[in-house]
Amino acid sequence: MIIRSHINQILADVGSAIPPDGKRDYFRLHRNRFAMILAALPTDAGNRVLEIGVNPGLFTQALVRAGYRVSGTDLFPEHRASLWRDLGVDVRRWNIDTEPPPYPPASFDLIIFSEVIEHLVNPPLDALAAMRELLVPGGYLLVSTPNQFYLKSRLRVLADILLLRPFEHDDEFRRWVSLKAEARYYTHSRLYSMGQLCWMLHHAGFIVRRRIYGNPWERVGLEWQRLLRHPHRWLVKALLWSATRAIPPARSMLLVVAQRPAG
Repeated sequence: MIIRSHINQILADVGSAIPPDGKRDYFRLHRNRFAMILAALPTDAGNRVLEIGVNPGLFTQALVRAGYRVSGTDLFPEHRASLWRDLGVDVRRWNIDTEPPPYPPASFDLIIFSEVIEHLVNPPLDALAAMRELLVPGGYLLVSTPNQFYLKSRLRVLADILLLRPFEHDDEFRRWVSLKAEARYYTHSRLYSMGQLCWMLHHAGFIVRRRIYGNPWERVGLEWQRLLRHPHRWLVKALLWSATRAIPPARSMLLVVAQRPAG
């Protein structure tokens, strides 16, 4: 496990190096997620890491700064080809739903599959089994995804019921129905519970080692300077953070550490 002070320094370095058009807002929204994943990395894993879904490359930079030998896959690796060259990271195209893995079996000690599984169009069992084959025996897979039972989402569903609104609002529906080809992967196909996620990992041949309910999204917007600018929003966010802190299964993110059996 990387110590917290080291994680904070890694992310501070990544944040300070972001150019003006380099996704500063994205980094602010995802910084807590990045910190939670770095903290969950197994200490007994090797340093050959595959990151699935590398764009926009901010977490890739954090992994490189943490000392890992990083490779990656993405639907559109060409979007930041110059960044991959600068980092020395080999990024290859992989549509997990339709294409075989672009790397040989047993190429990696660790695979990070963060905030991607919810975008897959096909059921994920085959994709997870393919990732198992990419790992060395005893290698680890870290999966993170939004929690189906996130309190904020459940409150929204309750409001939809009370107000007789569709669960998928009209603007979301129109956007979804207009998507074509690989643009479909820019929206969520479905969300999972912790039990469902662990069940899939088990049936794909993994041993689940850790189950973590994370709260990265609850903490976004709780910066003290926002209390003076947006006091009502800050207080609502603080109430949400407090509630999910007390009820871990209602937090916003699921994070599972799974291992390919060593035998």
